[in-house]
Amino acid sequence: MKHLIIYTHLNPNSFAKAVADEVESAAAGKGHEIKSIDLYAEKFNPILEFPDIQYSFMNGDAPEDVKAYQQQISWADQITFIYPLWWGHMPAMLKGFIDRVFSNGFAYTYDENGPKGLLEGKSVHQFINTGNPSEVLSENGMHDAIRKEQEGGIFGFCGMKAETTFFGNIIMSTEQDRKDYLNSIKAIV
Repeated sequence: MKHLIIYTHLNPNSFAKAVADEVESAAAGKGHEIKSIDLYAEKFNPILEFPDIQYSFMNGDAPEDVKAYQQQISWADQITFIYPLWWGHMPAMLKGFIDRVFSNGFAYTYDENGPKGLLEGKSVHQFINTGNPSEVLSENGMHDAIRKEQEGGIFGFCGMKAETTFFGNIIMSTEQDRKDYLNSIKAIV
């Protein structure tokens, strides 16, 4: 399996980085061919600019950085996103990546029947770290909202099957809680 890991956290010593490392280790242990993207380390430009709009909707050429990332998405069978939940959303860096890379004509298109996903056959798994306990986010509907918005509204719209794993209470969790989270990854990847 061709496995692309997209990691988004500005701290290279974060728990999100530990999750990314564990995903990579588990995937390698299963014989996956792996590529990784660290959006902060690569200094990805998340700002949607006019050339992106020209490419997506006005028959322009894709910016070179977008082309390179699209080639990696095209290569992958499995895409794993790892990031923290900030103010109920993915970090702006990752949102910008999706805005620029998962563009019209690459990830989806419109025809006489409406939108059509162009990335069928690919699967996505998200590992989202949260400061709030999972019970709080589940009870207040945030988990369901995130799943609906991202699994369906982003990845499903592009034709991909998506699942999400939440690791909650990261800020106040114990060392054992974090080890348990990391150990659970082997069964998920």
